[in-house]
Amino acid sequence: MKLSEKTHEKFIRFFEKMSKFHEGQEFELAYSEIQRETGTASTTLKRALQTLEAEGWLEIKPGRNTRYGRFQVVLVQKSIENVQDAELPVMSEVTPPESLPNPQEEIRDLYYQVENLRRRIRTQEMTIALLQERLAEVEDKLYKR
Repeated sequence: MKLSEKTHEKFIRFFEKMSKFHEGQEFELAYSEIQRETGTASTTLKRALQTLEAEGWLEIKPGRNTRYGRFQVVLVQKSIENVQDAELPVMSEVTPPESLPNPQEEIRDLYYQVENLRRRIRTQEMTIALLQERLAEVEDKLYKR
Protein backbone atom coordinates (compact mmCIF):
# COMPACT_ATOMS: atom_id res chain seq x y z
CA MET A 1 0.00 0.00 0.00
CA LYS A 2 1.13 3.50 -0.79
CA LEU A 3 1.36 6.30 1.75
CA SER A 4 -0.96 9.24 1.48
CA GLU A 5 0.69 12.51 0.49
CA LYS A 6 -0.20 14.05 3.85
CA THR A 7 1.44 11.20 5.78
CA HIS A 8 4.48 11.27 3.52
CA GLU A 9 4.90 15.01 4.10
CA LYS A 10 4.40 14.55 7.85
CA PHE A 11 7.30 12.10 8.05
CA ILE A 12 9.52 14.25 5.84
CA ARG A 13 8.87 17.32 8.02
CA PHE A 14 9.54 15.30 11.17
CA PHE A 15 12.84 13.91 9.93
CA GLU A 16 13.91 17.30 8.54
CA LYS A 17 13.26 18.82 11.96
CA MET A 18 15.19 16.07 13.73
CA SER A 19 18.06 16.28 11.23
CA LYS A 20 18.22 20.03 11.70
CA PHE A 21 18.19 19.55 15.47
CA HIS A 22 21.10 17.08 15.20
CA GLU A 23 22.92 19.33 12.70
CA GLY A 24 22.66 16.83 9.84
CA GLN A 25 24.42 14.09 11.78
CA GLU A 26 23.13 10.56 12.35
CA PHE A 27 20.77 10.36 15.32
CA GLU A 28 19.08 7.61 17.32
CA LEU A 29 15.36 7.64 18.06
CA ALA A 30 12.85 5.28 19.58
CA TYR A 31 10.24 4.13 17.08
CA SER A 32 7.59 4.93 19.69
CA GLU A 33 8.76 8.55 19.76
CA ILE A 34 8.39 8.79 15.98
CA GLN A 35 4.89 7.34 16.28
CA ARG A 36 4.00 9.81 19.02
CA GLU A 37 5.34 12.82 17.12
CA THR A 38 3.75 11.89 13.79
CA GLY A 39 0.54 10.48 15.28
CA THR A 40 0.62 7.31 13.20
CA ALA A 41 0.08 3.61 13.83
CA SER A 42 2.98 1.15 13.88
CA THR A 43 2.11 -0.31 10.46
CA THR A 44 2.01 3.17 8.95
CA LEU A 45 5.34 3.93 10.61
CA LYS A 46 6.93 0.84 9.08
CA ARG A 47 5.51 1.63 5.63
CA ALA A 48 6.66 5.25 5.83
CA LEU A 49 10.19 4.31 6.89
CA GLN A 50 10.42 1.71 4.12
CA THR A 51 9.17 4.25 1.57
CA LEU A 52 11.59 6.97 2.65
CA GLU A 53 14.47 4.50 2.63
CA ALA A 54 13.50 3.15 -0.81
CA GLU A 55 13.36 6.71 -2.16
CA GLY A 56 16.91 7.21 -0.93
CA TRP A 57 15.79 10.07 1.27
CA LEU A 58 16.52 8.41 4.61
CA GLU A 59 19.21 6.02 5.79
CA ILE A 60 18.16 3.64 8.57
CA LYS A 61 20.45 1.46 10.69
CA PRO A 62 19.68 -0.71 13.73
CA GLY A 63 19.77 1.11 17.05
CA ARG A 64 20.84 -0.04 20.49
CA ASN A 65 17.97 -2.53 20.54
CA THR A 66 14.89 -3.39 18.48
CA ARG A 67 12.93 -0.41 19.78
CA TYR A 68 15.46 2.12 18.48
CA GLY A 69 16.82 3.02 15.09
CA ARG A 70 19.67 5.20 13.85
CA PHE A 71 18.58 7.64 11.17
CA GLN A 72 20.23 10.05 8.81
CA VAL A 73 18.54 12.22 6.22
CA VAL A 74 20.52 11.59 3.05
CA LEU A 75 19.03 13.90 0.40
CA VAL A 76 19.25 17.02 2.54
CA GLN A 77 22.87 16.13 3.35
CA LYS A 78 23.69 15.64 -0.36
CA SER A 79 22.12 18.95 -1.31
CA ILE A 80 24.07 20.75 1.43
CA GLU A 81 27.31 19.16 0.18
CA ASN A 82 26.49 20.14 -3.42
CA VAL A 83 25.89 23.73 -2.39
CA GLN A 84 29.14 23.82 -0.44
CA ASP A 85 31.09 22.29 -3.35
CA ALA A 86 29.68 24.66 -5.96
CA GLU A 87 31.40 27.95 -6.55
CA LEU A 88 29.12 30.71 -5.44
CA PRO A 89 29.24 34.04 -7.27
CA VAL A 90 30.78 36.82 -5.25
CA MET A 91 28.30 39.51 -4.37
CA SER A 92 29.83 42.95 -4.33
CA GLU A 93 28.07 45.33 -2.00
CA VAL A 94 24.47 44.12 -2.21
CA THR A 95 23.95 41.19 0.14
CA PRO A 96 20.73 40.27 1.85
CA PRO A 97 20.81 40.98 5.55
CA GLU A 98 21.32 37.92 7.74
CA SER A 99 18.71 39.14 10.19
CA LEU A 100 15.77 38.52 7.82
CA PRO A 101 14.21 35.17 8.74
CA ASN A 102 13.03 32.64 6.21
CA PRO A 103 9.20 32.77 6.31
CA GLN A 104 8.82 29.09 5.47
CA GLU A 105 11.04 28.07 8.38
CA GLU A 106 9.13 30.39 10.70
CA ILE A 107 5.81 28.92 9.58
CA ARG A 108 7.16 25.37 10.05
CA ASP A 109 8.49 26.23 13.53
CA LEU A 110 5.18 27.82 14.49
CA TYR A 111 3.33 24.75 13.21
CA TYR A 112 5.43 22.46 15.41
CA GLN A 113 4.93 24.74 18.40
CA VAL A 114 1.15 24.74 17.89
CA GLU A 115 1.11 20.95 17.54
CA ASN A 116 3.17 20.60 20.71
CA LEU A 117 0.74 22.86 22.58
CA ARG A 118 -2.23 20.83 21.28
CA ARG A 119 -0.65 17.63 22.59
CA ARG A 120 0.00 19.25 25.96
CA ILE A 121 -3.61 20.47 26.14
CA ARG A 122 -4.92 16.99 25.29
CA THR A 123 -2.74 15.49 28.02
CA GLN A 124 -3.94 18.07 30.54
CA GLU A 125 -7.58 17.50 29.53
CA MET A 126 -7.17 13.76 30.05
CA THR A 127 -5.56 14.39 33.45
CA ILE A 128 -8.41 16.68 34.48
CA ALA A 129 -11.00 14.14 33.36
CA LEU A 130 -9.24 11.41 35.35
CA LEU A 131 -9.10 13.61 38.45
CA GLN A 132 -12.79 14.48 38.11
CA GLU A 133 -13.64 10.80 37.81
CA ARG A 134 -11.65 9.94 40.93
CA LEU A 135 -13.20 12.87 42.81
CA ALA A 136 -16.67 11.60 41.85
CA GLU A 137 -15.78 8.14 43.16
CA VAL A 138 -14.59 9.62 46.47
CA GLU A 139 -17.75 11.74 46.76
CA ASP A 140 -19.91 8.67 46.07
CA LYS A 141 -18.15 6.73 48.82
CA LEU A 142 -18.42 9.68 51.19
CA TYR A 143 -22.13 10.29 50.69
CA LYS A 144 -23.09 6.60 50.68
CA ARG A 145 -21.77 6.14 54.22
